[in-house]
Amino acid sequence: MSASSDPAAARPHRRFGLGTRLALIIVAGLLAVQLLMLAAYVLERQRSSSPVAVLVVMQRIAALAQLLDRLPPGERDLAVRATAGPGFLVAIRAEKPDIETPRLLGFAERRLRLLTGLPPDRFIALSLAGDDHPHGLVERLRDLRGARLTVAFALADGSYLEIVAGGDVTVRFLGLPVGFLGGILGFLVALAALLAVRRETRPLSELAAAVERFGAQLQPSHVTERGAADMRLVIRTVNAMQARISELVRMRTLVLGAISHDLRTYLTRLRLRLELMPPGDQVEKARADLDGMQALVDDALAFARASFAPASGETVDLAALARAECEARRAQGAAVTLHGADAELVVAGNRGALARVLANLVGNAIAYGACADITLQDRGDTVDLVVEDRGPGIPAGERETVFEPFYRLEPSRNRDSGGAGLGLTIVRQIAEGHGGRVTIDGRPGGGARLTVRLPKPAPNGRVS
Repeated sequence: MSASSDPAAARPHRRFGLGTRLALIIVAGLLAVQLLMLAAYVLERQRSSSPVAVLVVMQRIAALAQLLDRLPPGERDLAVRATAGPGFLVAIRAEKPDIETPRLLGFAERRLRLLTGLPPDRFIALSLAGDDHPHGLVERLRDLRGARLTVAFALADGSYLEIVAGGDVTVRFLGLPVGFLGGILGFLVALAALLAVRRETRPLSELAAAVERFGAQLQPSHVTERGAADMRLVIRTVNAMQARISELVRMRTLVLGAISHDLRTYLTRLRLRLELMPPGDQVEKARADLDGMQALVDDALAFARASFAPASGETVDLAALARAECEARRAQGAAVTLHGADAELVVAGNRGALARVLANLVGNAIAYGACADITLQDRGDTVDLVVEDRGPGIPAGERETVFEPFYRLEPSRNRDSGGAGLGLTIVRQIAEGHGGRVTIDGRPGGGARLTVRLPKPAPNGRVS
């Protein structure tokens, strides 16, 4: 009898894959850049004489309107030339500009009227237009970068002051950082980089999944060669390695099968000769030895087949198998109980292999604990087969070692005291070949508890 600590505990913890790590590095770098840019912008704003950019622009416009309103017409041209510059055009027109303040800029008009101190009946209007909408309001955020802000005032002498501000001045007028659109562009570039990283690392993820499947089922899982040159070389090497290992295991199974067949022939001849010999103690001892040899050959052949017999893709009613095993053991006079097998419990697997799992577990429980208590538990995506006994149990330090071939807690090779030591080895190989696992714990009150967890078939026919 043998045991195993939880295989999940022995496996490395699943952390972020290579693609995810590279993606996180890129995102973290871009985020750091954006934070630095934001910090620089805030510091610059704090050092500025006017911390709010929108107030700076509005105060400049309001001051210019007040100045021109007070200057004589002959002196206004000098003030216009002194204040005008790139992105800030100033003109005095005789006709009223054809603009109207939209609802979105109503707050700006009220603010300007308050700053200039103009009477309520004095004309003030604002508009914001882009290259694609020269006479209308900017409709998209991306048009804001090249948009122009037009402000018109009625002067005291009946002329009109028209100011056209564009570029970064417009962006700041609305209270948006200059690097806002640059940040959006940066994140779009980062997204493209993430997609490229994911594309380059996907072959590595597929390779890892294929190796994991091969380790459990010993069936080659071919991986398509793609990606960088060194990645293609690794994939090609792993594919070749899978094929070689699979062929070695297949040849081992064939050799053991041939040896088993020949040994059975000789064993049959020896049995016939014993039948022709007069009865006696030596004959009975020889017959017992032949029975032991026959069982050993059967166990060795079953071990070889189990190591190269993964799930066949069929579905098996584990409850029906358990009922059949229970009835067969009771017919032999063994103390066996069964719980949880009233309803159908379908798992993905090979019927003969899973029947062998049941037979080995129940046989061990009866041999070591004089009874076998079988319980089936539906856990959603999996089914647990639990076999308990009331024997001496298995020490915690040996619950992994007993899964090794030919290892027995009882050191002798007498089959009456425990067999050849292949039973649980076969159970583990079959369970892992079916995508499941085997664990052993102590049973409350004394004894051993062996649990085989098997996956149910997925809706697409694959193991869930």
